[in-house]
Formats: sequence, C-alpha cells, structure tokens
Amino acid sequence: MNSQFIEMVNQFNENVFASAKRLGELNMRTFEQLASKQAKVMNECFESSAKQVEVIAGAKDYKEALTAQADLMKRCNEKFLANLRETTEMMTAVRDELSGLVEEAVKYTSESVEKAGEMATKKAA
Repeated sequence: MNSQFIEMVNQFNENVFASAKRLGELNMRTFEQLASKQAKVMNECFESSAKQVEVIAGAKDYKEALTAQADLMKRCNEKFLANLRETTEMMTAVRDELSGLVEEAVKYTSESVEKAGEMATKKAA
C-alpha cells in the first residue's frame, strides 16, 4: 500500500513538473513572438517616418504633400490593422494552448485524488 502511495505521489510530482515546464516553454515562446512583433512594428514606424520626411521634402506644393501624406497614413493604418489581427490570432492560439494545459492538469489531479481516495478506503477497510 505504501509503495503504491509513493508511486502515485512520484507520478503526480512528475506531471506537475512536466506541466510547469510546458507552461514555461509556452511563456517563453509567447514572449519571443511578442518581442518579434514589437520589433517589426517599430521598424515599420521608423520606415514610415523616413518615408514621411522623403514625401514632404520632395513635394512640389502643399496639395501634393497632403495627398502623399494621406496615402502614407492609409498604408500605415493597413499595416497596423494587419499586425493587430496577427497578434490577436497569436494570443488566441496561446489562450487555447493554455486552456489545454489547464484541462490536462485538472483531469490528472481529479484522477489522482480519486485514486488516493480509493487507496485510503482500502487501507481503512
């Protein structure tokens, strides 16, 4: 009986460690993806700023400058919205993966508690 209990506790500890490791990997992967996205956005901002200076400096008159600037803002908005959609999709995938981890942990914990209850009942009898 004691060996079964020790085996169950060892298995529980292994599963907790494996879950913590998977959670850590998920967090690290998410951080890396977000950092990459942020670097991409910052790069696009710098490119837009440089392009804006180029447009204003090369404009023949204010109408041309305003038209070019409006076009630049439209493209910036499109990039921003695309990035927002990609980030939302990424975070949805992270949420789904995290939900799966929690479901697995709850299932295993429930099974372990049930097993421990059965062992206690057998020992009491």
